[in-house]
Amino acid sequence: MHKVPVAVDPKKNNFLTYQGASLFKPNLSEMKAGLGVQDLSLDESSLFAAGVELSQKMQFDQLLLTLSGGGVYCHSDTVSQKLPAHLRSIADVSGAGDTVISIAALCRALNLPLLFTAELANLGGGIVCEYPGVVPIDPIRLLGEARTNGLLLAQLK
Repeated sequence: MHKVPVAVDPKKNNFLTYQGASLFKPNLSEMKAGLGVQDLSLDESSLFAAGVELSQKMQFDQLLLTLSGGGVYCHSDTVSQKLPAHLRSIADVSGAGDTVISIAALCRALNLPLLFTAELANLGGGIVCEYPGVVPIDPIRLLGEARTNGLLLAQLK
């Protein structure tokens, strides 16, 4: 085994085929369809139960569930937490999920903690929503917002 981290941004079709992924990042709609539930509450206890159920089915290491304007929920054997979205002027959500999975995959490859990964990916996904169309993440802006939110200091502890 090569121990290469595998990050998956699943779609509704073939949702449950990514057994053993290092990082699994569905959005809320995909999670509902994948678990076969119509309604999934955004409170942490409901998200935790859904994360446990999906983890048992999928055997992934980490879950990063994007909740649109509700933020992001992260789940693993050691972490289970919902992080709020940062208030922004939304122009277009196109590419937000791609930004989240890209940042999260990089953090996972660097073996960074899941909570830090979720917070940084959440910031990045929000930033790209402020621009129309699909845009690349501005690394200087991401670094600035990470500093402003105390994210980098938290990582150094």
